[in-house]
Amino acid sequence: MPDGKNYFSKFYVFFDALKKGWKEGCRKIIGLDGYFLKGIYKRALLCAVGRDVNNSIYPNAWAVVCIENKENWKWFLDILIDDLGLNFGYGYSVISDQHIIIYLFGLIESVKELLPYVKHRQCTKYINQNLRKRYSGAQYECILWKACKATTKVNYKAIMKELELLDLINPNTWSRAYFEPGRCCDAVENGMSKSYNVVIVDARKKPIITMLEELRMYMMERVFNIKAKGQGWGNKICLTIRELVNEIKKSQRH
Repeated sequence: MPDGKNYFSKFYVFFDALKKGWKEGCRKIIGLDGYFLKGIYKRALLCAVGRDVNNSIYPNAWAVVCIENKENWKWFLDILIDDLGLNFGYGYSVISDQHIIIYLFGLIESVKELLPYVKHRQCTKYINQNLRKRYSGAQYECILWKACKATTKVNYKAIMKELELLDLINPNTWSRAYFEPGRCCDAVENGMSKSYNVVIVDARKKPIITMLEELRMYMMERVFNIKAKGQGWGNKICLTIRELVNEIKKSQRH
């Protein structure tokens, strides 16, 4: 800088192998989230996490920034869009946490500006937390989760009528009944990002370079181990999906 000092600004990481893997074999949904670093360096870690064909998490890209705000989210998304060829979001979905909170960090506005055709889903877990302030008890929670997993609009409305919530929440962002065909994923909560956060929580306590090196090592080991595991399945249909199809076959026998 003009004063002769060096200042940390941003650092973005996306391995080429992860790019190819996401394009060739992952569902068209990306979970977005930001985490605060826990060490002496008060920065933020922005992450994009996908879901693979076995319904497991698939970490895509991550970046260290000075602060989680609209400017940095736009910078992160701009590079991510170029890396993945998202084409203004047409045919893709993103999912994030509670919209009220992330609106303050500029994520929603950044997605709207850079991915105008993407479908932005809300995490049902956070919707449920908000509704607890008005509706308490396991019965209401059970009905809400049934509504988010409903596969038709008629079924959704019948379930929600029990709560009289039809005008309270926009179902387009969280119920499967309103997800467009071809979006390729029935994710109703941002568990992808939360699972990734559990893995990296210790690394977030360390200096930036050390943290990035631990993330690099973790990702290389993870890619290798999952590849070796998948090669032993001996079938083009992934293990989790095979189990799901078998369960459906049993339930449809009669």
